[in-house]
Amino acid sequence: MSSPSTVATAGFVDAHTHLRSTSYADHGIGGTSFEEALLRMSAMTSVPIDDDVFVACADLLTQGVTTVQVIFHTFGDPDDYRAALHATIQGIERSGIRALVVLGTTDQAEFLPTGATHPELPDFCQVTRRLSEAEFGDVVSKATRDYPGISFGVGPVGPQWCSDSLLGAIGDIASEGYRVHSHFLESAAQRTWAPGDVLSRMKTHGLLGPSTSLAHAVWCSGEELHILSDLGVGLVTCPHSNRLLQAGRAPVDDWLRRGITVGVGLDSADPAARPLDVARLALSSAEAERGLTEGGLSCAGFSNVHDRVVWTDRESGIVDSVEVDGTTVVSRGQFREHSALELARERITETMNRDAANRKSRHSSIDAMIHRYHRQIAGGAR
Repeated sequence: MSSPSTVATAGFVDAHTHLRSTSYADHGIGGTSFEEALLRMSAMTSVPIDDDVFVACADLLTQGVTTVQVIFHTFGDPDDYRAALHATIQGIERSGIRALVVLGTTDQAEFLPTGATHPELPDFCQVTRRLSEAEFGDVVSKATRDYPGISFGVGPVGPQWCSDSLLGAIGDIASEGYRVHSHFLESAAQRTWAPGDVLSRMKTHGLLGPSTSLAHAVWCSGEELHILSDLGVGLVTCPHSNRLLQAGRAPVDDWLRRGITVGVGLDSADPAARPLDVARLALSSAEAERGLTEGGLSCAGFSNVHDRVVWTDRESGIVDSVEVDGTTVVSRGQFREHSALELARERITETMNRDAANRKSRHSSIDAMIHRYHRQIAGGAR
């Protein structure tokens, strides 16, 4: 039984995350637009993936988050993709958190609108290898076989970064029973980033329905929200990252009025941000609770979960203990593998510190061309 000073609840759901243990600020991510911030993500320090994911998951657990929907993507060949995925799953499984791992992919226009004249982006911003449609299908099939204890979904990282052919291939895979999750209209420019209407393209290729959730959806029109509601698509609001990345404010009240299921994504923007504080940036207290629990579970496709979080001070976000499916992962406010967690955190900090000067230099390279970059976006995203 809980003492009078504590309260027990179900676990929270982070319905859109990249499972990074470091914040945008740690990497110098920012700028005057979402597109600039995205470009600057290429300048981030690469830390050990298994450590990064393990620490991110452990930190979420100690904040009462027991379930995550993580969108996974990396550039490279199939071996690179699988190696990064393996490290990600190692970190997830070691932490004990429940996860839906969404296998994402792109094949075009990650940093510039389709058809825009290509400026001289720094070398570290260049995309030299993407998975083919067949390779992506093989990666999904192999992951499902190799990790039977993990739930998988699929999706375009964002529909504006995918050709119609690739969206069709993802739709074919999804029809085999995979959930779909994607970034969606995170910025105004994404609407015209590639030819064709983004919502219509996803609908045409079977990527919208009750098994789909879309993150951000900041720039959806009323008509688009009407269609998404009719199709039973869930939407995940990420108000903290939207604010930090200059993406805008999603019309979440309109989502709710239309009967859309709403989840909340912390989006790995700031590991120190408390889930309730993030949710309340977009929702009333009651709706914030709902979005972090049943709304998030619905967006990630989970039901009948058995988690228990005991809070020492719920309003201040202080956790006493956490159980995931009956297994204790946090006790007396401390993650179960505290020593291993701190060692992983130290390795990440050391990597960040060693790369500090190089990271600054990479940002300087972006600084030198950022005005030209903004002109290219303005000229190409029409």
